[in-house]
Amino acid sequence: MKLAIVGGGGASMALLAALSRDRIAPFDITLFEACAIAGPGRAYLADSDSALLNVTALRMSLYSDMPGDFWAWLMATRALGAATSAIKPADYLPRRLFGDYLRHVLADLASRTRQSGRRFDLHHSAVTGAAQTAAGVTLTTADGQSHHGFEKVVLCVGVGGATALPALADRPNYVEDPYPLRTRLSSLDPDAAVVVMGSGLTAVDVVLFLLHNGHKAGITLVSRNGLLPSVRTTAPPPALRYLSQSALRRQLAADPALTLDRLFALFAAELAAVGLSLEDVCADTAPGADFQSRLRRQLAEAERGGALWQPILIKAMHESVERIWHAMPRGDRRRFLDHWHSRFISLLSPIPQQTARRLLAAADAGQLRVVRCHPGASPGADFRIPLVEGACTAEVVINTMRPAQAPVPDRAAALVDSLVQGGLARLHPFGGVEIDPASNRLVTAGGQPDPHLFALGQLTSGTHYYTSSMLKISQQADVVAHQLFAAVSSGTPLHPIS
Repeated sequence: MKLAIVGGGGASMALLAALSRDRIAPFDITLFEACAIAGPGRAYLADSDSALLNVTALRMSLYSDMPGDFWAWLMATRALGAATSAIKPADYLPRRLFGDYLRHVLADLASRTRQSGRRFDLHHSAVTGAAQTAAGVTLTTADGQSHHGFEKVVLCVGVGGATALPALADRPNYVEDPYPLRTRLSSLDPDAAVVVMGSGLTAVDVVLFLLHNGHKAGITLVSRNGLLPSVRTTAPPPALRYLSQSALRRQLAADPALTLDRLFALFAAELAAVGLSLEDVCADTAPGADFQSRLRRQLAEAERGGALWQPILIKAMHESVERIWHAMPRGDRRRFLDHWHSRFISLLSPIPQQTARRLLAAADAGQLRVVRCHPGASPGADFRIPLVEGACTAEVVINTMRPAQAPVPDRAAALVDSLVQGGLARLHPFGGVEIDPASNRLVTAGGQPDPHLFALGQLTSGTHYYTSSMLKISQQADVVAHQLFAAVSSGTPLHPIS
């Protein structure tokens, strides 16, 4: 069977890992990746060591049920040289190390696939079009070539770019995309006042890099809610009573419509079972609160193992987010995206305590502040940004804003346009393309899952909602891999890995 994988980042590596876990996949594989280096993708490129993984080393893996695989690789390869013996499983390590791990997985699978007599080709060009013929799916690439006869195609095209700021598009001292940090930000004047549009994880990366690089002037984060990500606690999650898969299955059997109000009630009951209140959690994300006081309080609570709501929320979302999202009426999903998404993500994607300490030190020194702007507000050509209270100006503007409705990445726009125009896909109103939630198959213009085309990662976020976690991507990769194996003729042997 001829299999094409479009994109060479984390999602495609998760799929390759799922395909190669305990057998040599009976596929001739062609991996399309426009960048010179396949494996790390945008998220795990070689970059400054200030850019840290957001979970501990022991919890990072390409395998959804083998959380220690990255750690085992680190220890086996001594990836940090002499410093390897000093790191601990609970450490938050540079993201570039996970990128090295992804490159290892790719090289290992490619080698073993070729040794088994199968083909593994890496084509360094963007896929710009797709069409179905009697001979299979044909893909066209930016270098003018056509690649014919694919029986299955999986789209792993990565994440979209920042929310556009048209007034600044051609201005010097405007940074549209801060990654790689060491390339895009190293040359900034350390005495220049910086405004970062956004206050999420990417904005935190920017601040850490600037501080690490000796930036002296003020750094202002501007966002609609003025919320930094919460601080990660070490508290273990209790057993879920209302938002576990089994509990939700019983709840939805009685009433399949999970309204937003009903979801909040279930979360409130989950919190109440351990003596917490939903009002306290919501208050922690209230726009307008002093960010410095909130950060100090969250850090102190996290350091003493408090903030029990956080592991409850994270466990519930990792275990049940698909069932929850698919059970919500479309109007409630839209209401959640419009009014709760950014606040929810600030809770769901917490920062390490060491990161919080660095941010707090910069805030206490008067170098860092976080302020609110009105919805839709953006810098003018003079780099002046209207705020809820007053305005601020900058000498450098760095854009880290991401829309709640995830866009199709620019590099995949031509391909997705081709699929939509050919009736092989349709756009999802909440972002990306529409897929069948049970199989990750693209839904055609006629409303049917296509038997040949699949998607993974942010392109599926309209259907799956939470696609930024490596764990969730790996789980979906397992779903796709299972179907690819099932599609192989029963007479085709699956060669065990030696």
